[in-house]
Amino acid sequence: MRQERLPTAVETGGSRYTFFFQVANNGERHACCVKVAAASEAEAALLFRAKWGAIEAMAREAIQLKAVSDQAVAVSLGG
Repeated sequence: MRQERLPTAVETGGSRYTFFFQVANNGERHACCVKVAAASEAEAALLFRAKWGAIEAMAREAIQLKAVSDQAVAVSLGG
C-alpha cells in the first residue's frame, strides 16, 4: 500500500506556537491561550506582541459573553 508523504512545517509555511497568559475581569483571573501561526518562534513572539491589543480585546469579549469553558479562553491568530 502506498503512503503519501505529509508536508513538513517548513513546507506549509510554519508551525503553530501557543502563548499562555491571564486576564483579570471583575476581580477574577481567567487563563487564556493564543495560537500563532508563524515560520519561527521569534516571529510568533513578535506577532503576539504586535497584536496584543486585539488579543486582549478578544479574550475580554469571550469572557464577557461567557464563552468560557473551564475558565479558559482560546484565541487563534494566523493561518
